[in-house]
Amino acid sequence: MKLGHAEKMFWPVHILAVIMFVVLWNYGNLSYLWLWPVGWVLISGLGSAIGLHRVLSHKCIPEMSSFTRKVLTILGCMAGQGSPIFWVALHRGYHHSHADKPRDVHSPIHGKWISYLGWMFKLKPEDISFKYAVDLLRDPFQVNVHKHYYKIVWAIIAVAMLINWEIATCLILLPMITGIHQEACINLFCHMSAFGYRNHEINDQSRNVPLLGYFAWGQGWHNNHHKHPGNYNFGEKWWEFDPCMIFYPILKRL
Repeated sequence: MKLGHAEKMFWPVHILAVIMFVVLWNYGNLSYLWLWPVGWVLISGLGSAIGLHRVLSHKCIPEMSSFTRKVLTILGCMAGQGSPIFWVALHRGYHHSHADKPRDVHSPIHGKWISYLGWMFKLKPEDISFKYAVDLLRDPFQVNVHKHYYKIVWAIIAVAMLINWEIATCLILLPMITGIHQEACINLFCHMSAFGYRNHEINDQSRNVPLLGYFAWGQGWHNNHHKHPGNYNFGEKWWEFDPCMIFYPILKRL
């Protein structure tokens, strides 16, 4: 199987988003900018933080319906962070299993730039084993999404652009690059001793960084998550609010 990670689309998405934002700013309807946070909720919140991370990687809501999982999977694809199978294999098999060790490919121990974004440009197919996402490999839908990951993402972008380029820019492109850099901040700052604090002394450098806890869909409560990876709610203390809890009652019913 192909690696299916985000490296091939990183620069095209960023270049297209910047160009379209400049065009929007000069010639488009700026009233559509309110769709930027809406897209951020859909892509970074439901797609990445909930779909890729909590549901597919850690199975935090095992009773979720197949249809809902599929919707979250497609939203997760639009996060621009690689196919769900790739994301889950990397997260389970390398980040959590070897946190801040040499096999954790985006740990700051490899350097700040590598941790932030550089890791994705160094990966080779032999670096990641999909055995860590074997449950997804048994799902034909997930396998097809992985095989056609780039086509799915670019097809959604293309169709949206043809329908309304202003809406596509604000609802998809800008939230995509926002989410990519949001996740990069988690990789870097939540594993550096210069930031945040720890509720649990565990065998890694994970930190709780309040700013990222509140504004990166709870993922900044990173030390809590590394201690209890199966918990849907990453917050533990009363003031460690996890915004993904807003959707929890709805997702449980679905």
